[in-house]
Amino acid sequence: MAESSGFDLVRMEYGGHPVLFVYGEIDVMTAPRLHEALEELIGEAPGTLLVDLANVTFIDSTGLGTLVVAHRHLEERGGTLRLVSVPSSVVQLLEVTGLVNRFHLYPDMEAAGSSPE
Repeated sequence: MAESSGFDLVRMEYGGHPVLFVYGEIDVMTAPRLHEALEELIGEAPGTLLVDLANVTFIDSTGLGTLVVAHRHLEERGGTLRLVSVPSSVVQLLEVTGLVNRFHLYPDMEAAGSSPE
């Protein structure tokens, strides 16, 4: 799955929840792959989806938009998008854009996987 930008996605499961680990930069070139992976996971199991961003080095407005759309699609299906291990630079971007309260942020996988629906 890796591209020259170092972007990669890895699917796993934690505590009965699907998890998508994101690596590298989320930008106009990589956001479509992230969108496709998120929509596939939402289609398979529209409950709680964990997205680990610990290894994200950059995110632009296209990447933020991808997360917002996934969040909305999950909510419409009664599910929840949980962002895990969000780097401080991404948290700051969420704060600046007014999106920080739209997402459920968790410090680690354990907290995200054990939190009630």
